[in-house]
Amino acid sequence: MRIFVILMLAAAPARAQWGAAESRAAAELISSRPEISVIGSAPLLGMLAARPKACLPVTLGGTDFLATIDLDLNWDSWFALKPAAGGPGAGAWKETDLASGAVYLYKGLKLQLKETAGVVSIEAASGEKAEVAVGALFDRLYSASLKITFGDAVTYAVFRNLSPLSEEEGTVALRVGSDGLYYYSLTPDRQIESAPRWLLAVNGVLYGLKIKDTSLLFVSKPIEMKYPLLPERVHP
Repeated sequence: MRIFVILMLAAAPARAQWGAAESRAAAELISSRPEISVIGSAPLLGMLAARPKACLPVTLGGTDFLATIDLDLNWDSWFALKPAAGGPGAGAWKETDLASGAVYLYKGLKLQLKETAGVVSIEAASGEKAEVAVGALFDRLYSASLKITFGDAVTYAVFRNLSPLSEEEGTVALRVGSDGLYYYSLTPDRQIESAPRWLLAVNGVLYGLKIKDTSLLFVSKPIEMKYPLLPERVHP
């Protein structure tokens, strides 16, 4: 059986390429038929509680930290370092800025951070050093997060996200492409409180996300497939 998959970008960040023709195509797809079905759900608090399991542990200066990737509202990736014990003191740095280095202070511990060729080095004043590959952080996010497969064709890992700076809550959908690269999109909670955001279409059915009360819903809707749409952001 031939499977026809369209990956969608129904709400793109400012830097994404999205023209008038694609916008009209998306509107026609979404409004073509009204039937929306709930095909699964996950409690938001449960997803938030599971988030630390999708981080990598790092110990420096006798303190345990968790390293991960967070996304801002432009879908740019940030390297985040958080105390494993919880509480205040987390730090986050835009990946593209870490090439110039950064300093993280936590309870008298001073750490120097720098990203080179996709690897973040974290060094204490004592000379103790740890290295974290950004690719390994994406591997961890994908392997340890909740999975949802749409149309028996495309599997996403979905996990909660707190955008750096804005601190806006949302959900990241992360998949592995046929090229072995990670493709992702961020859906802020406010965007799907009243209507779904559609991620892709498989064999004439749209699949996407919606929030209702305290749960993330996975939803579907049959459509008339006429136009191809754009892919999400890729992390090299």
